[in-house]
Formats: sequence, C-alpha cells, structure tokens
Amino acid sequence: MPDEGGPGLPANGRDRLFEPFQRLGDTDNTTGLGLGLALARGLTEAMDGTLTPEDTPGGGLTMVVSLPLADRDRPLRTPQRAGGAT
Repeated sequence: MPDEGGPGLPANGRDRLFEPFQRLGDTDNTTGLGLGLALARGLTEAMDGTLTPEDTPGGGLTMVVSLPLADRDRPLRTPQRAGGAT
C-alpha cells in the first residue's frame, strides 16, 4: 500500500518553514533544532538558486531545489573572509 503522505501545509504558512528553530508542531519535539530548512535555503540561495515548497499529489509537501546552469564564460566568485580579507 503506497504512503499517502501527510496533510501538507497551507500556502500562507510556508514561509515559516524556513525560519530558524521552527518546528511547526512536529510530533517528536525531543530531537532536532529546526535548522535544516533554514540552512538548506541559505545554501541554495548562496548558489543563486531557490528552495520552494510545493504540494505533493496525494498529500504532503515536496521541497524543490532549482539551481542555475554554470556559465563557463563567467569567473567563479571568490569567497570573502571575515573582515574583508581575500
């Protein structure tokens, strides 16, 4: 029997998913810090991408990561160290 997924999340509550330390009523509140999606979105956006929640057919929520294609003619960005030193 296939898993039907959870009830999903209303569209007006989806931005809260990405707030640090957000648990949104997890049934097991004894583990985890609620940082996973905040970190995932930050990393994705640092690569000029997006992390977007979408409804899953049959119930639940799917996280979609979209990243731009690499431009071979564009030089890679050099990471900046703390204090502005390179």
